[in-house]
Amino acid sequence: MALDRKLDEWQAAGLIDASTADAIRAHESETSRPIALWATIGIGLFALALGLVLVVAAGWDMIPAYVKLGVHWAMTAAAATVVWQARRRDRLWLGEAALFLLMALVLAGVALQGQVYQVTSPVWEALAWWALFVTPAALLAGRTRLTAYGWAGMTAVLAIAFAADNGLSGAMRAVAADNLPAALPPALVLLSLILGNNSFSVGIREAGLALLLGAVSLAHFAWATAVTPDDAAAMALRLPLAVIVAGAAAFLAGKLGRGAALVLRTALIAGVIAVLLAAAIPHADALAPRLFGAFAFFGLWGAVAKAAHDGGWRVLFGIAIGMIAVRLFIVYVELFGGLALTGIGLIVGGALLIGLTLAWAKLMKRTPA
Repeated sequence: MALDRKLDEWQAAGLIDASTADAIRAHESETSRPIALWATIGIGLFALALGLVLVVAAGWDMIPAYVKLGVHWAMTAAAATVVWQARRRDRLWLGEAALFLLMALVLAGVALQGQVYQVTSPVWEALAWWALFVTPAALLAGRTRLTAYGWAGMTAVLAIAFAADNGLSGAMRAVAADNLPAALPPALVLLSLILGNNSFSVGIREAGLALLLGAVSLAHFAWATAVTPDDAAAMALRLPLAVIVAGAAAFLAGKLGRGAALVLRTALIAGVIAVLLAAAIPHADALAPRLFGAFAFFGLWGAVAKAAHDGGWRVLFGIAIGMIAVRLFIVYVELFGGLALTGIGLIVGGALLIGLTLAWAKLMKRTPA
């Protein structure tokens, strides 16, 4: 076992004695969970659930509508009751499992209502009804990152679906619709700061930060295309809400510790600047803008890496270094066209990547866990 090997190494290095090693082995054997056993049980439960779904689906048309709706409402009410009781009795994982099930049942219920009553509507409307019913329960009863990730992810899908369906409509409606997806990531960060600093709010904050940095990174593709003054003006109209919300989130980030506040403010401010540079300022599709865009990308993730390092966010620090490394590799393929120049660029890029990785490993050893 890996633990036994580590204990032997630590004992040989004089870090622990034999009695300590035996105590660690005894503790781990008592508290460890058999992964194979739980995996087998999980596969069995999945097979059982899938079998039940297939049996019900086989006779779905023969089930009366009132039975479908009645069973669904009963299951939804039962899940809501379990969420409420689990919260009262401080049963964390029971409550979270019931809340996750409740969110799934509400989404299934929206689809079931549409099927029974033959109602057709855009995807975003169904998701909006889901968000209306689920959000209060999620914000009041959510207690873990898992539930926060699920709720935030579905909210992101709702915003994107709404923008996709309304972005091609009338001018003002399209602008309003397109403001929502851009404003959602900082809005999630802002909401997490308002909710406090528990596991659920931290999960929402992490989801918002991931969406923010991911969207900002994708925005850098604008440097590879020509952005006319008309394009830049149209894009600028779709960003004011995001800028306002990001400013509010940066202001409230001071509620957190110094390290967390530094990371959030750096990501929010650098993200806004990077998007404005890439999408809201006219530029041609030429070598100079592409090169500037690459350096803007390095500046964004370099600032995030510095803030994450200073704030003790080791995972985000590693992600930032990884993003810089990937972009450093791509820039040589992007900027050089001939085989010889591309080969030279890749050689230089590979050397820089090796140096960057070694520097990363050195910094990670210095950074406290």
